[in-house]
Amino acid sequence: MRVLGTFTEDLWEVAFPVYQQLISCRFVSELASGTLSKESFSHYLTQDILYLKKDAEALGMVAERSKNDADRDFFKNLEKDGLEVEFVLRNEYLRHFNLQEVGIQSKAFADYSNFLVTHAQNSPLEVAYAALLPCFWIYGAVADTIIQKNVSNNPYQKFIDTYAGDEYQYYTQKFIEIVESNSVESEHKEQVKEAFVEACKHELAVFEESYTI
Repeated sequence: MRVLGTFTEDLWEVAFPVYQQLISCRFVSELASGTLSKESFSHYLTQDILYLKKDAEALGMVAERSKNDADRDFFKNLEKDGLEVEFVLRNEYLRHFNLQEVGIQSKAFADYSNFLVTHAQNSPLEVAYAALLPCFWIYGAVADTIIQKNVSNNPYQKFIDTYAGDEYQYYTQKFIEIVESNSVESEHKEQVKEAFVEACKHELAVFEESYTI
């Protein structure tokens, strides 16, 4: 259970309709049931590897812009861990699922990556934080749903287990707390909400693209 402040409660409320679309989309449902086509899964996993590099780049940017050492160290750790996950997916998971690496981002994944990097570079810091949060919070909540609905002998179990650990839960909670503390008295609250919701829509877009590939 996430511990939320007043502002992050509002964030969850405004993004909840998109979250409902996410957990009911066919990609998520079929991933949990183990019936997702290999083509759809292959597109998602190979594109996720490219996306994680861009996400780590954006996390490194906000780390450098952070105003205190604790936040700076937190985002540097996220950057480092993101690159480590990308390495494992590329060097272990592709082999496990017998998939080939790709070199070019698809439209939905490129749009999401560009959105993150642009905010990390140019937006007020609290807005940049909010743009990056759904990759952890919303995606983590979707992963929780997948785990709850997961079937035994799921062919995608190894991938599903990636986001089930305590460390991921810790990072998500800490990230929520940082967004809360930086946004609760911000003059950019509406921009923060808009960036958060737009990022959630990008999360949905990459699932929808992967399913229809």
